[in-house]
Amino acid sequence: MKTLTIAALAIAALSFSSTAPALEISDVMKDAMKGEASLYQRVAKGQASDDDAQLLFKYVSELAKNTPPRGDQSSWDRKTKALISAAQQVAFGNKQAVRALQTAGNCKSCHSSHKEEE
Repeated sequence: MKTLTIAALAIAALSFSSTAPALEISDVMKDAMKGEASLYQRVAKGQASDDDAQLLFKYVSELAKNTPPRGDQSSWDRKTKALISAAQQVAFGNKQAVRALQTAGNCKSCHSSHKEEE
């Protein structure tokens, strides 16, 4: 029963987010990912509330709606899918997925392929 509830909540969250306009990549980075005390860091270190984990899931779900500033679209899709999947698992109670979130949220891995050069 718990699995069905989690799946239903995940589908509802994705359905809701897909109808809303996408946040820009820079907004997600600034609001959720940047800094040692960021929402992402708190969730990835297991120091966040369940509400924080769900908020992070919503933020990272927005990334897939964007086109990468540079680099291969398929790479972007793969990286954002891994990040979204890990964040979703943590948001819906799988505390074991924190390690996958840490791996998928590796800034350098994504930035070296996709961040616009300054």
